[in-house]
Amino acid sequence: MSDGQKRWWRRNPDFSRFWFGETVSLFGTQVTNLALPLTAVIILQASPEELGVLRSLAFLPFLFLALPFGVLADRRAKRPLMIISNLLRAGLVGLVPLLAALDSLTMVGLAVIVAAIGVCTVLFEVCWLSYVPVIVGKDDLVAANGRVSASASAAEFAGPGLGGLLVQVLTAPFALAVNAGSYLASVLSLWTIKAREEIRPSGERHLGREIKEGIMFIVGQPYLRILAVAGASFNFCYMFVEALFVVYAVRELQFDPGLIGLVVALSAIGGVLGAAYAARIVSRHHFGKVYATAVVVGYTGPLLIPLATGPTVLAVIGVTTGFFLMRAGLALSNVAGTSLRQAVTPPELMGRMTAGMRTLMWGIGTTGAIVGGVVGGQLGLRTGLWIAAIGFLVAALPILLSRIPRLREIPSMDAVRTV
Repeated sequence: MSDGQKRWWRRNPDFSRFWFGETVSLFGTQVTNLALPLTAVIILQASPEELGVLRSLAFLPFLFLALPFGVLADRRAKRPLMIISNLLRAGLVGLVPLLAALDSLTMVGLAVIVAAIGVCTVLFEVCWLSYVPVIVGKDDLVAANGRVSASASAAEFAGPGLGGLLVQVLTAPFALAVNAGSYLASVLSLWTIKAREEIRPSGERHLGREIKEGIMFIVGQPYLRILAVAGASFNFCYMFVEALFVVYAVRELQFDPGLIGLVVALSAIGGVLGAAYAARIVSRHHFGKVYATAVVVGYTGPLLIPLATGPTVLAVIGVTTGFFLMRAGLALSNVAGTSLRQAVTPPELMGRMTAGMRTLMWGIGTTGAIVGGVVGGQLGLRTGLWIAAIGFLVAALPILLSRIPRLREIPSMDAVRTV
């Protein structure tokens, strides 16, 4: 860490508080990602189809609620909305072990809880991405986003192991109480932030008109337009791979569940490193070239996954390297891309921009799992993974052919208006 970064860290206690709370809640979320489906399987004897419905309910609110929540985030102070979101998530997650203890937990009840948690997650996600520029200056956006991204990657690396231990000791439903506590830790951290938000009056308000304004801003802003297309394409291919990889690993590579977990954990280290060094790399090198290099690394890594054959050791090395490169490139490009989005967006549009980008990226991205399942079933698992790998290369083209690789540094809003 450079001296400048250390000075930034010392002079911004508000971000330190936010980052601490978010890190704790991210680890808690990883516990829930393991404990909740185990609760459904062990306690409620859920079928694979029911587990699929539970997973979809967690993401479905992004499609329908991100845009109106973006309007809300632009109309209101974001910190109170984030506090309310995490208070509700703490209560909803804590409801699962309570119902289990009372022998009142049902599949329908669990589905309702998951959907409600998903709604709160959408509101929090829209708000925090819009809130970081409130407590962090433009020059420190990359460092701030890098810290949050590194926490997310670290949680993905260590969270499943922690979740497995807690499930083993506490049983699945009661392990969820840990995540309820993590959301409360985030609430306390947010409560102590002292930065004031400036809420700008926007005259007469109309939900549909405000949503349209946010979407048109994304479509009309050259950098955001490219990031939306590339991000949606990447998510589509990523979900495509996710739909096929576990089945491919078990049936064709003969990986056991523990080995699959090891591959996932080791590849997550790539995300930790990419996010942790993002600020240092961007500060020392040409922004556009760094971003383009991260895209090339992240989008070509998946080519190694269908290439993996032969003895198990070689297959493990090939698959792990492919996912490691994808996660490292993705983490660095996400940090840089998120910072670019925040830098070129006026504060009064930040919530709607974030919501619009989330809707476009997740809306298209979630269909990748469905398409991947169909293609893998019809053409074979390895063929399906090759199609996805080629899709990643196509997804990189909008970035590589755009103006973004020519950016020496992150532009300001004033500079972007002349583009």
